[in-house]
Amino acid sequence: MKKFILIACLFLVPFTPVKAETVTKNDIQLRDDLIFIMLYPSIQQELKKQYGEIKQNYCGKITRIKKLPVGSYLFNVTVQVTTFEGAHSPPHDLVTITFSNEKSIEWKAIDFKRRRLKPKEITKCRHPL
Repeated sequence: MKKFILIACLFLVPFTPVKAETVTKNDIQLRDDLIFIMLYPSIQQELKKQYGEIKQNYCGKITRIKKLPVGSYLFNVTVQVTTFEGAHSPPHDLVTITFSNEKSIEWKAIDFKRRRLKPKEITKCRHPL
């Protein structure tokens, strides 16, 4: 009888369903928030460099993460923020910055784009920074 139970257990183990790991939208948002907040000092530095002064901003988000050579820890990360004056007053610019850690341990801006937003293009964001 013991041999029968042992054999039955050995046959059942391979057929036991394995719970697959799933990535939720919340997991992705948490990852993006973490990356964004880690890049925030570099974002502020680049905004100051481009505008000549510190620029207030909100609606920050990660728009793209690109892993460079497979197997490395080198990335290009593109972020987007909306700049404003005073108490969220115009002018508002949509700023897109791509950072890379390919040539340095520090994150360096490799691309900077800004576009003046029209009043109808200004939207509320998920969480202001």
